[in-house]
Amino acid sequence: MLQRYIRSDQDKLEYFMETMYVSRGYVFDPEGSHSDIRSIELLYFETGGGFWLLKEEQSVIGTIGLKGIDSENRIGEIKRFFVLPEYQDKGYGKNMMSQIIEFARQAGLIKLRLDTEKQSYKAMSVFRSFGFYEIPKYNDNDIAEIFLELSIVT
Repeated sequence: MLQRYIRSDQDKLEYFMETMYVSRGYVFDPEGSHSDIRSIELLYFETGGGFWLLKEEQSVIGTIGLKGIDSENRIGEIKRFFVLPEYQDKGYGKNMMSQIIEFARQAGLIKLRLDTEKQSYKAMSVFRSFGFYEIPKYNDNDIAEIFLELSIVT
């Protein structure tokens, strides 16, 4: 069940993020490059977006964030889109993405952007299934290799 982040979720969220980053061969760095995880209210909610946890019982099995990055042009950015490997290929990612796109529409956004890496094959298939298309680099993420956008005007 997809639930909006609340502060009491913080420890479970950080445990989940560490699990995800280690599974991908990275170190989770909540004090550095992943510090947004400790500022969710400021960086996600206060920019007109949100942050959600996909839970099974009390465990976090997925996450997705949306933050406003350009209020004048009504552009939001999808962040921290993850599903634990053992829960992938079961529709959870598509379900989360569908709900966040609808949230973004209701919030008045007209475009969504995201960045990812070439190794994120399963996430790329989700993005493509919603019609995301490649665009030039739009941010300063040195790790990202692919930049995508989706028009959500109805």
